[in-house]
Amino acid sequence: MIQPTDWTNNLARLVALAERCASEGQMNLNKLVEAAIYAEIRRAGWRYRPKVTVERLIPELETSLQSLKPDDPSPGLIAALEAGLQALSAGHGADLLFEDAPDVFVCRSCGHVALGSPPDHCPECGTWPGRFRKFVAFFNGDNQEPINPVETLALLSQNAQDLERLVKDLSEEQIARAPAGSDWSIRDHIAHFYDTQEMLDNRVDLMLEQDDPELVAIAVYEFATQESRHPTSAQAILAEFRRKRGQCVARLEALPLKALWRTGRHPEFGRLTILRQAAYLAYHEQTHLPEIEALRHQVKNT
Repeated sequence: MIQPTDWTNNLARLVALAERCASEGQMNLNKLVEAAIYAEIRRAGWRYRPKVTVERLIPELETSLQSLKPDDPSPGLIAALEAGLQALSAGHGADLLFEDAPDVFVCRSCGHVALGSPPDHCPECGTWPGRFRKFVAFFNGDNQEPINPVETLALLSQNAQDLERLVKDLSEEQIARAPAGSDWSIRDHIAHFYDTQEMLDNRVDLMLEQDDPELVAIAVYEFATQESRHPTSAQAILAEFRRKRGQCVARLEALPLKALWRTGRHPEFGRLTILRQAAYLAYHEQTHLPEIEALRHQVKNT
């Protein structure tokens, strides 16, 4: 196991801080802290920078594997790395085949590693698949534009289905109850889904009707507890959200592919495409679903 040092402790603090910024909706602070983390890691690698040769690569990989094994990030990941080491040691010049080195998914919350696809729930912290970062075999592929519209739109649909599944057997009183230690009730979360869907609809309208329009930053979090903005019951809010979400997904699916890359200019996030805005919302919702799931367990057992 790698022993903690002042540097690793500081790095751990930065990682935890980045997550806290994101959970508080401070996305630009999150961006800055994440960049600082990446810079710290890259600077450390630059200072170390072993000579780049296959002969040097083999002992470096051997040493790294020995340091990783006690922490056991994933038996599958260790096995794939060992396959790579064996191929290098045998003198194979070609890269690993995809079947031996599938895409890797790392939980943004706790660091659990999964190969091939993310689990339905992280076995260590319980988070949902949208909270896993995907590592693919691309040069400079960090933070790339979403490249699979089908997956993005499917996730928007699945989130709506999961939200309905989580609350369909709860009473209005249970949905409206805010358990101790939670700022929002389940109703507030449902209202937030409703509000963000309205925001997505409005921005899609704007980006389709105008060329690169200016998008207004909206404090959507503030809307969730404003009852006058929503239908009177939680189930009515949910039903209207489901209707709007279904129409939105059908509309985006029917667009010419290039239309998904029409842009708008956001004061906080810069230039956004329709696809990136949709993906942002889809993955943002995946941070709320585990919270709703936890609230569900509380109200069902109290």
